Amino acid sequence: MTLAAEPRTDRRRARTRSALLRAGQSLFADQSVDAVSIDDIVAAADVAKGSFYNHFSDKEALAREIAMAVRAEAEAEIDAANADVADPVSRMARAQTVFVRFARRDRERARAMMRLFAGATLPNAPLNRGVRADVEAGLAAGAFRGLTVETGVLMAMGVALVAVTRVLEPGPVTPVADLCRSLNFGLLRGLGVDEDQARRFADAAADDLLSETLS
Repeated sequence: MTLAAEPRTDRRRARTRSALLRAGQSLFADQSVDAVSIDDIVAAADVAKGSFYNHFSDKEALAREIAMAVRAEAEAEIDAANADVADPVSRMARAQTVFVRFARRDRERARAMMRLFAGATLPNAPLNRGVRADVEAGLAAGAFRGLTVETGVLMAMGVALVAVTRVLEPGPVTPVADLCRSLNFGLLRGLGVDEDQARRFADAAADDLLSETLS
């Protein structure tokens, strides 16, 4: 039995929603939510203003969906990068490096994520489950020392936010690989990892995950 074709109205609705999401992402990447009007969004999306409210209750709802989608995409990349990695120290360095790679590759989506994702550093936020699990595993294994789970999560997300912000800044900056190695090393040391191990894992993450992006 063949599946019925998707109704034309459903395809049109999906196209409209996609256009609104793309327009919102572009606008929010460069301006705050308060600075962008719904008129701006529908003009950029080239849809009727009434269509906006068929999909979103207000521009804040649009912004939340965009932010969650971009952060979820970054988290999916981290999951893929760490799929076969068990060591919590390596996982932490690789996760930080993926954030840098993501910002380097897709500046608009990274800017939108940085502007919009309220609660990015909340330790119990659903999208922080991965980093929380890695901090817990590192503490349980004795690889991370001298801090609480909450502090470890805050340190990791704080470094990620700083790294992405730095990558997105205009003008000459520290070479991305060098920046990533340095920040990863500092984070791992702050988490209590010994110096030699911190340096080794920081360098390995950058070498493995950034080479293609920087080529």
